[in-house]
Amino acid sequence: MLRVNPSGTKSWYIQLDRNHKQKIADAAVLTVSVARYRAKDILVRQALTGGGLPGKASQLTLGEFLEGRYGQLKRHQSRYGQRDLRRLSAALGTLLEERLEHLGLSKLERWRLKREGQVSSATVNRELSMLRTALEQACKWQLLLDNPASKVKLRKVPPARTPRFLTLAERERLFKALSGRNDRISTILQLALNTGLRRNELFGLRWKDVFLGANPSIIMQKTGRFQNANRQIPLNKSAVSVLTNWQSNRHKRIYLVFPGASGGQLKTVNTAWKRLMNEAGIRHFSLNDCRDDFAVRLVKAKIPLTQVRDLLGHSSITLTERYAIFTPGKHMDAVACLDTDRGALLHKFQQQ
Repeated sequence: MLRVNPSGTKSWYIQLDRNHKQKIADAAVLTVSVARYRAKDILVRQALTGGGLPGKASQLTLGEFLEGRYGQLKRHQSRYGQRDLRRLSAALGTLLEERLEHLGLSKLERWRLKREGQVSSATVNRELSMLRTALEQACKWQLLLDNPASKVKLRKVPPARTPRFLTLAERERLFKALSGRNDRISTILQLALNTGLRRNELFGLRWKDVFLGANPSIIMQKTGRFQNANRQIPLNKSAVSVLTNWQSNRHKRIYLVFPGASGGQLKTVNTAWKRLMNEAGIRHFSLNDCRDDFAVRLVKAKIPLTQVRDLLGHSSITLTERYAIFTPGKHMDAVACLDTDRGALLHKFQQQ
């Protein structure tokens, strides 16, 4: 029905039974055809819930749904549930104010197009997948008739970049530039090349996690972001040497291996890094690329990928498989095994 108020405003209503009716929306916002569609949606929902009147659940906004019952479920299912919900809520923006029953393909498509102008396609795909999962649960709880997010197509993601590692000539120039240096940036660089530590792991490294005696190693404590509980990284002679020299120059009260100017955690080394790379004549090589260089050298030395995964602290072997292309003679060894059968057959025929 169309209700005309004394002030002149008009609203669409649906009569639920003899004594109850519910407002659908203002007539200035919805056409009669859209109002009829939403009225049918309300009636079907009423039938699914056993014929009762639509309760508070049917008035839920997307934000209320994510923070309420669904949020409790995610926090119970996974230790990363709270983090994922926080990221999803930040990405959805004004879409959080939409009622669940008003979410549609057109609104989600507009949100995705807007989001693609802000972040990468891979990030949008992750956010859309999280939204699909949330709305699928809403369908199971009979808060939605169908999942509109399932109709939004994922974008093609460009292949991951090729790992950047130092060539032999670059390595020679780099170590020539490092000769005789014992400053912070040279120590960070050499430790990164020999351990594969992440940038944040290097900046947050504590002396109590470094063991330079028998069986020298670094113990990386469990963090909230990475699944690397008590990951142990053995230290080779080069890493022990640079850390020992660096330790001899440190202040005894400083607990961080690489403290900032104020004694707290280091934030950035961009200026010193660019100066060192210019001195060595190396372009497009960042501190994070030291991790790729570490992994590529291990794979080229025929270290198993499972062992490389453990050293890098990857949660899945699929993350480490991007380095498999650097395995020496990988495909040649595979087809060379066929020569064995051929050689045996030829030898047999020659004897006959």
